[in-house]
Amino acid sequence: MKALVIGLGSIGARHARNLLTLGHQVVGFDPEPARRTAKGTTSVEDLAEGFTAGCDFAIVASPNRFHLEQGMAAVRAGLHLFVEKPLAEGGDDLSALVAEASRKRLCAMVGSNWKFHPLLVRAKALLEANEIGTPLAVQAIGGQYLPDWHPWEDYRRGYSARRDLGGGALLDSHELDLLAWLLGPVATVSCRLARTGTLEIDTEDLVCMTLAFRSGALGTLQLDYLQRPYGRRVHLTGSKGTLIWDAPENELALFTAASGHWHRWRTPLSYDINQMYVDEMRHFTECIAGQVETRTPLQQAAHVIAVFDAARASAARGGAAQEVAA
Repeated sequence: MKALVIGLGSIGARHARNLLTLGHQVVGFDPEPARRTAKGTTSVEDLAEGFTAGCDFAIVASPNRFHLEQGMAAVRAGLHLFVEKPLAEGGDDLSALVAEASRKRLCAMVGSNWKFHPLLVRAKALLEANEIGTPLAVQAIGGQYLPDWHPWEDYRRGYSARRDLGGGALLDSHELDLLAWLLGPVATVSCRLARTGTLEIDTEDLVCMTLAFRSGALGTLQLDYLQRPYGRRVHLTGSKGTLIWDAPENELALFTAASGHWHRWRTPLSYDINQMYVDEMRHFTECIAGQVETRTPLQQAAHVIAVFDAARASAARGGAAQEVAA
C-alpha cells in the first residue's frame, strides 16, 4: 500500500522508516523543507498534493494542535487514518470525525505504541485471565526530564514546550490511554496542573490526578517533564494479587495469593524498542485489510480526550472532582 505521512519529525520519520521496512510506499509531507528528504520517501510540498497522490492511508504525526484538522481532512479524502495520540487537544466535538470514518467504512486508529510492547501485551492478557482477580486500585507514573527527550535539539522549541502547538505533560501522556485500556473507562477525575518554573516552557510540566473508574477501581497518576531518571510504571492491586509493570527496569511482575510468590518477565536484551512501533504499523495495516480490530479505535481515543477535558476543568476548580463526559 501507499502511505501519506504527515509530519516528519521524530515519530513521523520513525513511522516512515518502518512502513518502508514493511514493504509499503511512503509519501511524506512536512512544513519544514529540510524534513522532506527522508530516505526512500517521495515528498510533496503541499498537503493537498499528498491527498491526491493515490495513497491508501494517512499517518498524522504532526504537533498535537493539528491532529484533528488533518485527520478529518484525510478521512474526507477517503484515506484510512492513523493519528498519533492525542486525537485532539481537548474541548473539541469529535463526533463528526467518528461519523465520517464510519460512513466511509474507513479504518481509523489512534497511536498507542506501548500496547504493542510484549510486557504490556502480557499484562493485558493476565488481567483478562483474572490472575489478580478484580482490579481495585492503580498507581501510575510517567515522567522524564524534557531536555533529555531529544538532546540533539532545543527542547524549548519542541511542541511539548509550546502551548500554541498543543504541548504539555497532560496531552503528552501515554498513561491515561493505557489505564483506560487495562481498566476500562474513567468516571470522575480530580486534577492539579503546575508549571513549576524548573523549565523554560509555557505548558504545564507536572500533573497529579486521582481517578475513579466506572468499574469501581480507584487510582492515582503523576505525569511530568521533570524526572531524572526516566520513570514509567503501573502498579495494579487486585482482589487476588498484584501486577506491576516497570518500563525502565524492563520488568512485569505478578504476585498471586494462590501461589504465594512473584512471577517475573523481561524482554530479552536483544529486544529493539522500535519493534513495538513496527508491530503497531503492521497491526494498523492488518486492520485496513479487515483481519483484526484496531486496538485503539476513535471512540476509545475520544474517551481519553474527555478525561483530559475533565482534568482541566477540575484543575480550574482547584482540584474538585469532575465527571467525565460519556
